[in-house]
Amino acid sequence: MLLVVTVIFIGLLTLGYFLFRSMSVVRGLRDEVAALQNQNKYLLERVEVLNLAERITHLGSWEIFVESGQVKWSEELYKVYGFKNDDFLPDTFINEQVVAPEYREKVSKELKSAIANKTSFAVEYQIVQPSGARKYVLGQGFYVEGEDKLVGTIQDITELKEAVLKLRINESLLREAEMVSHSGSWEWIDGKEFILWSDEMYNIHGFLPHSIFVNFSFYKGLVHEDDLPLFMENFYKAKKDKIAFKINYRIVLPSGEIRHVLTTAEHKLIGLNDNYAYIGNTQDVTQLREAQVQLEEKVVELNRSNQDLEQFAYVASHDLQEPLRKIQAFGDRLKDKYGEQMNVEAQDYISRMRSASERMRALIDDLLAFSKLTRGNKSFSKLKLGDIVRKTLSDLDFTIELKKAIVTIDFEEDEIEGVESQLMQLFQNLIGNSLKFTNQNEVPGIAISCITKYGHEMNIPEINKNQLYCVVEVKDNGIGFETEDALKIFDIFHRLHSRVDYEGTGIGLAICKRITDNHSGFIFAESKPGEGATFVVILPKKQNK
Repeated sequence: MLLVVTVIFIGLLTLGYFLFRSMSVVRGLRDEVAALQNQNKYLLERVEVLNLAERITHLGSWEIFVESGQVKWSEELYKVYGFKNDDFLPDTFINEQVVAPEYREKVSKELKSAIANKTSFAVEYQIVQPSGARKYVLGQGFYVEGEDKLVGTIQDITELKEAVLKLRINESLLREAEMVSHSGSWEWIDGKEFILWSDEMYNIHGFLPHSIFVNFSFYKGLVHEDDLPLFMENFYKAKKDKIAFKINYRIVLPSGEIRHVLTTAEHKLIGLNDNYAYIGNTQDVTQLREAQVQLEEKVVELNRSNQDLEQFAYVASHDLQEPLRKIQAFGDRLKDKYGEQMNVEAQDYISRMRSASERMRALIDDLLAFSKLTRGNKSFSKLKLGDIVRKTLSDLDFTIELKKAIVTIDFEEDEIEGVESQLMQLFQNLIGNSLKFTNQNEVPGIAISCITKYGHEMNIPEINKNQLYCVVEVKDNGIGFETEDALKIFDIFHRLHSRVDYEGTGIGLAICKRITDNHSGFIFAESKPGEGATFVVILPKKQNK
């Protein structure tokens, strides 16, 4: 009995021992499984991060097993190569065909060299996607000796290559633009001794590109000695206050030739490390300067000629007054004293002589008026155009009443800077023309209006777009004129009608044109035969000083 109990006890101990060992093994296996699960989760997360990184950088990875020829692509590499799905296994044939034909030999040579020498490689080339589109890629990799395979990456660098190409094109265009405009660029970084020059800077100063090192001490030696003091004064003042500068001066080339240049520069922040520099431009303005001198000489010559002509017109007109007065006086005496003794033909001669002398006097008076305007009285004052027009109408009231004309005025009572006597003469000539060239069977009507407009609201190329102008219209229902004569009528002595039909000297509208020019304004005319005429006078409210 004791023996049986002993056996049973030993058996239970043995069973307990094995149960304990089994439980320990199970716990160990459970811990290993948990560790493997965590490691697997970590690896899956890393793979996801790697895939995301590949998508962001347009970078795909690959493997090529040398002995078997097996090829593996990452998911992103399918997209880089332009395949819409990744449900097929690539092979060496597809791998080669993706490479653009002209690059296949180059890529193959790099891969074979990496295998033979068991080294890494890097090569740029083009691929052709199934759609036919070409892409620039950067291929990098290395040989894994233990596994006898090549591993690597393919990155789409098309945008980078295009950006680099555009940059090169822009640099080329800039160089060509500098050559055409004889304008060079330069950069002088704070704290640095040497100044960086573009190729055209060397050309402007008579040196071969990059043939010398340029610093400020060297550059001072290129400035003409007569211009050096002013150059140094302007430069040091700008450099001290770190402000922009603009300097005109002369330089002396190594050949001894003297050139005029214009240098402009600004002090700016450059780069990412709070570095400042003067960024500048130097332009060869020698031809411009020579042209300017020639133009100034022409202007002086033209002004002298104009003054001579103006003086001649004034003196000639003034000196003609005295003999004309004698002709008129003796003509009047002949008519008064001997008129009854003369036959009809003699009286007609006297009448024609007096009429011709009156036209001569009117012509001389107009020439004197035109000459005075040319010589210019520019004592501007603040005036109201409405008052000027009303005064003018008051002076013409006899003619208006005689013609039974109807005159209407619609004026904004704004002030304008002008010469009162000239503006009265302007409106007297315009309104006088409307009263002169009337239809016989129609009551003369004249409408005078004025509004204000900015220059940019009017289609006039020469006008100041930001200036405020008074736009005056003098509109009548008279005989009008042909459209092609709208510009000619402002020429001196130009007449559209004979003296028999309408008296006048042909100077009145030329005087109007000169007055508007004196006021930096414009005058236009619009008309059709039988439909009246409209004269538009545009005058700035303020004169530029």
